[in-house]
Amino acid sequence: MNDKEKENIEEHQYEEPSPEDFLFEEDEEDLDRVEKQKKRKVFIIKTVAIGVSFLLVLNVLGVWLNMFNLNALQFLRTSNELSKQEDIQLYKEAVVTIQGNSSRGTGFAVSPDGMIITNHHVVDGKGQLVVSFPNGDLYEGTVINSNEDLDLAFVSVPANDVPHLTLDENSGSIGDPIYVIGNPLMHSQIVTDGEIVENEDRLHVLKISAPIYSGNSGSPVINEDGKVIGVVYARTIPRLLDDKNSVGLAIPIQYVNDELQQLIRP
Repeated sequence: MNDKEKENIEEHQYEEPSPEDFLFEEDEEDLDRVEKQKKRKVFIIKTVAIGVSFLLVLNVLGVWLNMFNLNALQFLRTSNELSKQEDIQLYKEAVVTIQGNSSRGTGFAVSPDGMIITNHHVVDGKGQLVVSFPNGDLYEGTVINSNEDLDLAFVSVPANDVPHLTLDENSGSIGDPIYVIGNPLMHSQIVTDGEIVENEDRLHVLKISAPIYSGNSGSPVINEDGKVIGVVYARTIPRLLDDKNSVGLAIPIQYVNDELQQLIRP
């Protein structure tokens, strides 16, 4: 082999890589980087999904714990006992469930042609309302008047001769026994009893000792004569983790009567 042939072989062995070779290596690095980014995104999405699922499970567990805690079991026993009374059975026929946009509250009929009283916050912004009576009758409800300041609302359903309650003229006195009928904690037609704790006329609030829970909003407060003396809208928040320190809050019936008179006045 002569010197010229050796030179050609050496040049071939040590030939510099072409620009395309560098581009190929850079493409592989880009693909690597993209793949890592995809894996990172998938990891983040999975982590978020697991977190959301965990929160949903906690929320569901919270609802079930509320439904079956000791206080709830106690009011179920109380309701079963009170519901044996004939007068209570009649009152319950007029108490309805109001549902709309994943919300659920209570109301009660006050006229045979389907006038329903409930709270403003039960119907406000809830879309189409479905009103169900204990006998299984379902109606579409129409809000005909709503007072945010009082947290009071009137809903009409296209019905005739429905069971209804009578409104009293005043909200009673401290110590008077009362009943509350409503749909607390995903239960229906729950009856509890108590008494009037305070009647703050100037503050538009009637305080009662009957246990009040989520879903009781719009429940009637009924006196021993079977007349409605208030409309439940909330309860106080106990300072300790004990519902005995909490009292129910209701709109005194005189303010309900005033609103109703303005509504039906020609």
